[in-house]
Amino acid sequence: MDTLTQTLSGFLGLGRLPAPLREELEAESPILVVAEGIAETALFRDFKSPGAYCHRKRTRFIGFFVLSEERLVVKAGLYNTINVNMRYDDPQFRNIVFTASPTLLSLTFDASVQSPKMSGQIEVRLHLPDVETAAEILQAVGAQIEVTGV
Repeated sequence: MDTLTQTLSGFLGLGRLPAPLREELEAESPILVVAEGIAETALFRDFKSPGAYCHRKRTRFIGFFVLSEERLVVKAGLYNTINVNMRYDDPQFRNIVFTASPTLLSLTFDASVQSPKMSGQIEVRLHLPDVETAAEILQAVGAQIEVTGV
């Protein structure tokens, strides 16, 4: 069942997985989970990038979440974007801290994953329709997931 955010974003065309990226992922391996037009919240802690600094900041986005057999892809964006496009065998994948609750999947990672010019910590909270399935797939590929609020 779609959430209100997904319905509105679908109507407005926000948070869609671009066709070229979908084709690339499908050519590489089967896609296991796709959630488009989902509400996402990003928390920035001690974040630095060229020309910007914030001790703490919360921003809301609309984006997408994809798990294929080979990689994790997350995009959050309206004006600015957060992109995570990482193969499971990438050493940085092991540094992502995953937390699952009944309604949220959170990814916490060093900002340098975005760009080597950035530092600090980024946490992206994904409001997924099926957190349990996503968490099971991530655990199967070796991610450590902390489960809360069960």
